[in-house]
Order: sequence, then structure tokens, then C-alpha cells
Amino acid sequence: MSFVDQSARSVGLLAVRSLPHRVKAALYSVRARVLGRGLSRSRIFEGSVDCRAASGSMSIIVPIHDAPLVTRRCLASLERDATKSEIILVDDGSKLAETTELVQKSSSRNGWKVVRSEEPRGHSAACAAGARFATRPYLCLLNSDTVVTPWCWRAIQEVFDTDSSIGVAGPCTSSSGNEQTLDLASKCCLYWNDSQICAFAERLTVAPLQPVIFDLPWISGFALFIRSGLWKTLGGFDQNLKNYLNDVELCKRVTNLGYRTVWVRSAYIHHLGNQSHPKILSAAEVQSALLPYLQYIRNKHRWEPRVNAGYTTIVRSRDGKTWAIRSDQRAASV
Repeated sequence: MSFVDQSARSVGLLAVRSLPHRVKAALYSVRARVLGRGLSRSRIFEGSVDCRAASGSMSIIVPIHDAPLVTRRCLASLERDATKSEIILVDDGSKLAETTELVQKSSSRNGWKVVRSEEPRGHSAACAAGARFATRPYLCLLNSDTVVTPWCWRAIQEVFDTDSSIGVAGPCTSSSGNEQTLDLASKCCLYWNDSQICAFAERLTVAPLQPVIFDLPWISGFALFIRSGLWKTLGGFDQNLKNYLNDVELCKRVTNLGYRTVWVRSAYIHHLGNQSHPKILSAAEVQSALLPYLQYIRNKHRWEPRVNAGYTTIVRSRDGKTWAIRSDQRAASV
């Protein structure tokens, strides 16, 4: 891209950002329709018998803290596409009656396990609480603002079954904070319906990115798959990292034991991003919460996490700005 092209693109982005929210939303919706041409909006997708069977090797742990709209969508996708899985819902102190009713009805209808805390304890504690009831060979730590697809389980199971050196795996997605994010899915993240999401996922199974298995220094926690025995050996997430960067630190301990942490590029789980556990921060909270977590990891491991494009993680603040935690220990608005 030439300097002129880059300048024009920057001006265009600034112009769009200055528009009223409703106008921006309409423009982004149109963009998603254009980019999603050819993806069915109404087809019902089903995985093969092998895909459904593969889901049976998974204990799927879903920490839930209110956000009933996205949680309902997540649980509906599990009900549809994870029929053989052991599903453990961890209600981490939800206060909305709509959320608690959703958890109760979903679990009763499907025979899912439920763990409940009266007060929110955070993502790491919620995952630990759910994992104590897991019985399957592999754990999937799944955010409640995700939409699973029929083929993701088989792709992940195959990498674990065929390579004992792989300890952690994760799929492609629409929002992850690292290389797992696909640009097209990111642009359409909030606008695709479940049929379009599955259609996009099907394309990846037919013509996955190459190489299919790609080593990364850490796998994003929105949908982190780990061997159950390895999780127990490591003691799960570091409980000092209550909500943030626990995926980065866990993967460091996994690689310290000689295991690989890999991105499985034939698998896809959609992630709406910043919708489930409390990740919507004020600018001050970015500085006060995330930076100490990053420093904690540095001190614990005497290690500087390899960052993506100069940043360790990206979050959105309540004022709508996007904040990035840089490798030089500063938070910057981008």
C-alpha cells in the first residue's frame, strides 16, 4: 500500500469514527453484508457423526457473569453443536434474574452441570471451580460471548490425539488479541448471524490456512483447549491473575514443561469480544488493573511476553476508546 493509499485510508477511518453511532453501525452492517457475500444467512449446519463424537472428548467450562443476551446465544450454539460434550456452567455471581433463569433452564433441559458462586470471583476462579467437576480428556475454557461451530471439536481433538507434545490449542476467531483473529471475521464480528458464522467456519474446514497447525507463544483464553491432566498438573490459572492475562501466564508454564501451544487454523469459534466477564474498563482501570498483571508475569517468569504488533493485549474502555497494553509497560489509546 502506498503512502497516498495509507493516508486516504486513515482519513476515511477518521471520518467514519466521527459519525453518529447509529450511522456508523449502519455502515458497518453494510460492510459486513458485502464482505459476507456467499455466506448463507438461513442454512442449518450440522457436523458429521465424527464431529459430534469428537465433542464427547471435551469438558466445556463456561464462566458466566450476567450478559444474558450473548450468553443465551452461546448456550444455544452449545446445545446445537456440542451434543456429546460434558458442559459445566459456572455462574460467577450473576445478579440478573434473566441470567440465572437462563442458566437454570438450559442446564435442566440438557443435563448440564452448574456451579454457582453468590459473589463474582473472576474468570480464573470460575474456571477452577468448573474444572473440578470435569471428567473428559480435554478441557475447553469457553467465554460466554462466543458462538461455537459444528466442526471445531474434531479439529482440536485430532491435534491432541496425534501429537502428544501439544498441550494447549485454540481455534481461529473474530476477536482474540493475538494472531488467532482473522481480519474478515473481525470486520463482521458483531453483524454475522449464526448461519453466516457456521458457513464461514465450514469454508475453513474445506480450505484451511496453511500450515494448519501454527505454534504461538500463547493461546487466547476466549476458547482455550488444554489436556485435563496438564491442567491439573499446573493447578490451572494463576489465581493472582483474576481476570486478565491468565491465558498468557498459563501458556508460559505449559511451554516451560516442554509442551507446544498451537493455533489450529481449520477450527473456528466466533468471539463477540468484551461481552462476557467484566472487560469493559475505564482508562484509569486499564492502568490500575492490567499493567500490574503484566508486571506480575514479568517478575514471576523473568520473561517478556512476545507481543503482537507491539502490544500484549487490547481492551475497550467505557468511553468507547480502544486501549492497548504495550510491551514498554504503558497503556496507549489506539
